[in-house]
Amino acid sequence: MKRIIQTTLLCLLVTVSISSCKKTTQGLRPVVTGKSGEIVVIINDALYEGSVGDTLKSVLNDTQIGLPQDETLFDILQISHNEFSSMFKTHRSILDLRVSSKVKENKISVKNELYAKTQSFMKIEAKSNKEMIQLLSENKNKIIAYFHIGERERKIKVFKKNVVQEIFEKLKEKNNFTLSFPAGYTINKEEPDFLWVSKETPSTSQGMFIYTYDYISEDSFTKDEVIKKRNLLLQKFVPGPKEGSYMSTEMDFPISNRQFEFFGNYATETRGLWKVNGDFMGGPFVNITFLDQKNNRVVCMDSYVYYPNHDKRELLRELEAIMYSYTSIEKE
Repeated sequence: MKRIIQTTLLCLLVTVSISSCKKTTQGLRPVVTGKSGEIVVIINDALYEGSVGDTLKSVLNDTQIGLPQDETLFDILQISHNEFSSMFKTHRSILDLRVSSKVKENKISVKNELYAKTQSFMKIEAKSNKEMIQLLSENKNKIIAYFHIGERERKIKVFKKNVVQEIFEKLKEKNNFTLSFPAGYTINKEEPDFLWVSKETPSTSQGMFIYTYDYISEDSFTKDEVIKKRNLLLQKFVPGPKEGSYMSTEMDFPISNRQFEFFGNYATETRGLWKVNGDFMGGPFVNITFLDQKNNRVVCMDSYVYYPNHDKRELLRELEAIMYSYTSIEKE
């Protein structure tokens, strides 16, 4: 009898152990691989080299606005369906294109974290080349937005694990909101309504100016007013390397300006190039200006990159992710 009880208990322990293992491993995903801004595109070679591929490239390889040198929105890593092995399944961004007469419905579907944590996976199916081209053309903005937001959210998750507490608490105390600056960023200058944060290396400089001012009228969000206020504050607070030099906006380069909603607030996004008056430094900037209606103020987050003679897309994308880590703090 004693042996039967011991055997029963042993079986129960083994069953519980196996069940526990299943619970702890079920649903687990590996960490994503691949470079930021890179998309694995699964498409047959013949399609990729033809009109479907040309349309796809016009979507993903479109030029990122606001950079001094031409850089594409994304980098394409093309493979065929036969080559889609475990080596590629954990990639951060995957786009699967299928053209077949067996396709029942032309459609675009997405599946986050299909093979890996934080992964962006999109599948586009069409019955013919012509219909695939139409799908790509009509949904260009949606395709770009899906992978762009995926990159941004991926970065934000990483940043929030290792924020610079000094900057986090400073913004919370002074401005009633927080931003998740990752390790490496420090405070350069602090004024009553102006904060300059940057990350410096021997070859690069990434920074953000965070400033606020009273909301007076809707004119505060026009391109001219955003640039006017920007130039005024940069001349006052951001000196260049030479005596009398200061940061400003390059007015001989196209400046884009669009309206959008930023966490429920009316906002504009302005992109262009910055320069240093009295010196030869320069690079891209992106400015998000939004209305903080509760506090009757305008809030500006103005990011810049300096990395001469090199690609700057991903450095600027990092700063954009920091801006979108914005979290409003309610006053107690």
